[in-house]
Amino acid sequence: MKKVPDANMLKCMKCNMCFDSCPKKAISVISNSTCAKCIKYCISFIVPCHPEYITIDYGICDSCGECVNRCPNGAIYWSDPETVRLKKVERQ
Repeated sequence: MKKVPDANMLKCMKCNMCFDSCPKKAISVISNSTCAKCIKYCISFIVPCHPEYITIDYGICDSCGECVNRCPNGAIYWSDPETVRLKKVERQ
């Protein structure tokens, strides 16, 4: 079974190495600007929340592994397509 990259935002340090390394530009970073705590405090403090998340367009991604190899924190990892599909359904 072919593996695909997936993201664990709890490990993500928002360095953008995955985004920058993707030759197909299949990775996007989505921002949630509706978090009132972050709007109020993120300018001056590190707030322990993750209002951003990484999305991977699997219609474009060819599973080359550049994002997995470049992520210094292990936030991008190999997963099976069915697990990724189920996570995507849960987010909606």
